[in-house]
Amino acid sequence: MTNPFFPAAALDVNGKGLGAFPESCTTAGVAALNWNLLNEDVSLPVAVLYEARVRHNLQWMQRFMEAYRVKLAPHGKTTMSPALFRRQIEGGAWGITLATAPQVQAAYEHGIRRVLMANQLVGRANMAIIARLLRDPAFTFFCIVDSPANAAQLGAYFGEQGLILPVLIELGPQGGRTGVRDDAQLQALVEEIGKWPGLALAGIEVYEGVLQEESAIRAFLRRATDALRGLAAAG
Repeated sequence: MTNPFFPAAALDVNGKGLGAFPESCTTAGVAALNWNLLNEDVSLPVAVLYEARVRHNLQWMQRFMEAYRVKLAPHGKTTMSPALFRRQIEGGAWGITLATAPQVQAAYEHGIRRVLMANQLVGRANMAIIARLLRDPAFTFFCIVDSPANAAQLGAYFGEQGLILPVLIELGPQGGRTGVRDDAQLQALVEEIGKWPGLALAGIEVYEGVLQEESAIRAFLRRATDALRGLAAAG
């Protein structure tokens, strides 16, 4: 049976980081080419993964999930490697985090059925990609919203499609790049989401990496927890 995560597709000469190969070569036949990095058989620069370290990290993260009873969706936008996605899923990951609609589509075509898009979904072409995937009842998807304008665009589009798009409200720190900054902005966004049958508010999202001090990170996470509790209490 063909592995849905990593099909034996023909190699594309336009593929990133590939060396010279026969026209009939497939992904399953790469090992037989005996490419050697030190002999410069592949296009440079190239990332190198050590199997023992990959395996160690996968096992470490699995123990982390079990110990803290959390679900993780490792970020796949950097590697865009279906083979690594497969191993992360098999290692206990809930799904994969991606950044764009085309990335989501690529992951879906390689068997990924749970995706967190850590970005806003903007533009009708991108919305069309996600709408097509959401017609698969086995596909679970979340994206981020941080403005009433974006919520209105998403609500109108997915309502027209007869679909429901699960969204996460992004909270942002003062001076940060994205996210709602205060309770008034949060309330305005919640009210806008509530106007659209095509949207389902699924939770809160934050990115604390823009903060440097531990005290600021703790305060930010407390704010997120309070916001989530408030939304839950309001139904």
